[in-house]
Parts: sequence; structure tokens; C-alpha cells
Amino acid sequence: MKTIKRPPGLWTTMTLCSLLATGCGYQQYQAHLLAAAHGHVSLRAHDTGDSGFLAYLHEEGYASRPEQWGWQELIFCTLYFHPDLDVARAQLSRAMAAITTAAQRPNPSVSIGAGRRNEPEVPEVYSLSFSIPVETAGKRQARIDMASNLSESARLNIAQTTWNLRYRLLSSWIEFNAAHQNLSMLKQEAQLRDEIVSMLTLRLQAGMISSVELSNARLQWQKAQQTLVEEQGRIDELKTQLASNAGLPLDKFDQLQLRLHATDQLLGVRRDIDITNALNPAAQDAALLNRVDIRAGLANYAASEARLRLEIARQYPDISLAPAYNYEEGFHIWSLGISSLLNVLHRNQGQIAEAKALRETEAAQFEALQARVIASMDSARSRYRSALLALEQARGLYEAQQTQAQQASLRFEHGFADRLELFTYQLENVLAKQRLLAAEYQVQRAAAALEDSMQLPLENLDQVTAPSRHSTIQRQSFQKAKS
Repeated sequence: MKTIKRPPGLWTTMTLCSLLATGCGYQQYQAHLLAAAHGHVSLRAHDTGDSGFLAYLHEEGYASRPEQWGWQELIFCTLYFHPDLDVARAQLSRAMAAITTAAQRPNPSVSIGAGRRNEPEVPEVYSLSFSIPVETAGKRQARIDMASNLSESARLNIAQTTWNLRYRLLSSWIEFNAAHQNLSMLKQEAQLRDEIVSMLTLRLQAGMISSVELSNARLQWQKAQQTLVEEQGRIDELKTQLASNAGLPLDKFDQLQLRLHATDQLLGVRRDIDITNALNPAAQDAALLNRVDIRAGLANYAASEARLRLEIARQYPDISLAPAYNYEEGFHIWSLGISSLLNVLHRNQGQIAEAKALRETEAAQFEALQARVIASMDSARSRYRSALLALEQARGLYEAQQTQAQQASLRFEHGFADRLELFTYQLENVLAKQRLLAAEYQVQRAAAALEDSMQLPLENLDQVTAPSRHSTIQRQSFQKAKS
């Protein structure tokens, strides 16, 4: 009788492969439901008394919770509570996960078969084969490079979001502070105009003036009252905007004791900056390369370069090693196969053309971004210079008006001027102070816009005197790749 050779341990091998295919280490799905009210509840939970926020302030050098809050303190609320930063961080996490995906090697596959034949002597047939893919032409590294540059762009997006939030908070604080200063001046103006109307009414009753003069004065008083009411309503609107930029709900923001700045305090060091010397071409170039969106543009361009390299590498097909074992008719058969894709119909020309077009698009967008940034910096510098000139003129007019008001006060004390003349000069002094405050806050707005155009505080401009080596290398590589 013929002896049939049985495959030793074949079922054990098949069982082991099945266990490997369904092995441990798999993650389980966990539902994370999101309700529409979740964002509302999360925002209401933002509180400056939160233990996590207090620990964050301690890390930033605050021994305790500030009793008074200026915009420098509110910026920490923005950085801790604002949801825009949560979005940017989530996008970075997704980009970092993409690097893990790009670095993954293709999984091998296994095929197991068993059957029976009609021949009674050798009825059993078994087969076991593997397919081991092997990537060629550096495709994996190209994927990693592309994902890494995209993650760098996502990381820079956090810095860009942080700067945008800072600029929005500073702008809203400038408007809020200016509105409070203007409200104080409007109250003085309305009070003086009310006194003037009362005195003109008495003079009209005495037949000393015409009704036209009184009507004009009453009309100006009514306009001042209306402007005062509008400014009070505008302050409430600006406070809501300021609370939003600080990442706090309005009810929690109302509990903070704000520390409003005087005009000279709010201007700070910006008045001492020589704008012509500070923004020389070297400093302007350094500030240009300091911008986060410029660096993000370079990262996006590098990602498009990596994608083109990947598509070119895909011209070369991957190979697949296929070792196999078969048991048939009592014989143990071992074999090794190699399979690959035949580039007969195309050689990835379409994808390569798309990648080249993407690289050209990124290059054009980068140059357009640089042009917009340079134009924005030039415009902001001109606006800042004009605002400084207007401030000096307004200050000169205010000082002249102060001198006239003091002289009118002396004449009134010595009986050479009446109360109406005194109040008129005081009113003109208040109006001149209003124009001075408006000019000062125009300087503040122009300085904030100049900072935003460079994405750099003006007081730190002297620390950026030359482009960093990393930025220079990036720009040189961009120019080399483009050429």
C-alpha cells in the first residue's frame, strides 16, 4: 500500500497565521458624541479663577491672580481659553498623525487554502502563500517628507493663530480704551455746552443776543448729547468684542476690574521709535522672513516638492515577493514568486503633471504673499509716519489752546472777561483735547497695524537685525528649486 506523506504541523501553522491575523493590539471604537450645546457649556466654563488657568499664570510669572486687568494680562486669557487655538492644535495633531501614516510600511498578506480531490489515495490538498510588498525608489521617505512639511505648516498655523488673536485683542483694547477717554471728554463737552446754553438763554431774555445765536448753541448741545449717548452704547459693544477676543463669556468678563491706560502709557515705547532708521531695508527683510505665514508658505512649497518627488518615484513599480508552500499528491512543494506592475499604458504622467502644477502654484502663491506683505509693510509704515506727524500738529494746537484758556481764566479772575467767554475757551480747550486724543489713538492703531504687517512688536524690532540662517537656507532652496 502506498504511504501518504502528511504535511507536518500544517494545521498548527494555519492556526498560528489566523491568530496573527486577528491578534491583539487593535484599538476599539469609542463613540464621542458632540451636542450643539457643548460649545455653549464649554464657553460658560471659562473663568479666570479656574485652577488650571491660575497654574498657567504662575508659570508665566504671576504670583497670584491679577487684581486689575490690562491688555497684557488679558492676552493670557486669550492664549488659555480661546477656542481658535484649540482648532489649530487639533489640526496639528491630525498633521502629526499623517506623519505616522506616511511612515507605515505596506502590510504583507497571507493566503491559506485547503481542499479535497476525488482520488482516494491523496484526497487532501493544502496551500499556504505569502505576499510581501517591497517599496522602491524612496517612496516612503518622500511621503514622510511631504507629511513632515505639512505638519510644519500646521505647527506654524498655531503661531499664526496666536499672533492673530494678539492683534485682535490689542486692536479691541485700543478701541475700548479710546472710547472711554473720548466718553470722558464728551461728558465735559456736554456739560460746558449746557452751561453756555443756560447763559445764552439769560442773555436772550435780557435782549443782549438774537435767538439765532441761542439756537445754534442749543443745536450743538443736542449733538453733543446724542454723541454722548452713542458713545456709551458703543462702549458696551466694544466690551462684548473685547470679552470675545479674550475668550471669556461676558458675565465672567464683567467681573474683572479693568485697568485702563492713559494715552502716554498706552503708547509706550512706540513714540520713541525712529521709524526711518528702524525699518531700514535690512530690518524690513528680517521682519519679512520673521512672519509666520512666510515660513508656512516655504513649508507648503517644500511639501509640494516632496509630493512631486513621490509621484516621480511612482514611475518605478513596487515589487511583491510571494513565497508559497503547497501540499499535493503527497509532495511538499516550495516556491518563490515575484510580481510587479507593468508600466505599459502610462508611467504616472498625469499625477506627475498635477504635482508639477501644484509646485508652480505654491511658488506663485508664495511670491504673491511676499508682494502683499511688502506692500502692507510699506503702507503701514507710511500710515504710522503720517499719524506721528498729525499727532505733533494736534499736540501743538492743544498746547496753544491751553495757553489761550489759561489767559481767559486770568482775565476772568481780574474781571476783564465774563463767564461766557471763560466757558467758551474751556469748551475750545476740551475740543482740542478731543482732537489730540483722536490723533494719539490713530498713532496707536497705526502702530498696531505696523506690528501686524511685520508680525513683530516694535520694541523687539532691534532684536531682528538679520535674517536667520534657517530662513535664509529655506529661501535659497526655494529659489534654487524654482530655477
